[in-house]
Amino acid sequence: MKVVELAKTAAASEGLLLQRTALRFARRAAFLVVAAAFGFFALISVHVVLWTLCEGPWHTGKVWASVIMLGADVVFALVFVLLGRGKLPDPVEVEARITRDRSLHDLRNAVALTAVTGTIMGPAGRYAGRGAIGAVRGLLRRRKVRKPLR
Repeated sequence: MKVVELAKTAAASEGLLLQRTALRFARRAAFLVVAAAFGFFALISVHVVLWTLCEGPWHTGKVWASVIMLGADVVFALVFVLLGRGKLPDPVEVEARITRDRSLHDLRNAVALTAVTGTIMGPAGRYAGRGAIGAVRGLLRRRKVRKPLR
């Protein structure tokens, strides 16, 4: 019974880990999309404002106005690119990974104990142990998505 519980815990942790990893990648993609949109609109807005300021009270001229606008665009783009590149997993993802690893470790120990007691119990115990190992491997194996043939 302990083997089944450990397998369930490992499978649940693996599912949570995959879910949180997908969520992290989705957040990164969203930040990068916002960075691109903000960069585009900021480019337009800042250009208009700075151009107006350069022609008005600053009296800088057209070349320096372009340099100022370029600097502002680069700063905004870099800030959002750095936000979008965050690679650190969140605490729930780390905890799911630790729980999965512990459950798999305990599962291996329980299966090894079953295999040892299977030698005492005979062929039925060995057969059950192999079946449990095969079932766990089948649950944890990554499946390839196949495209349908046309």
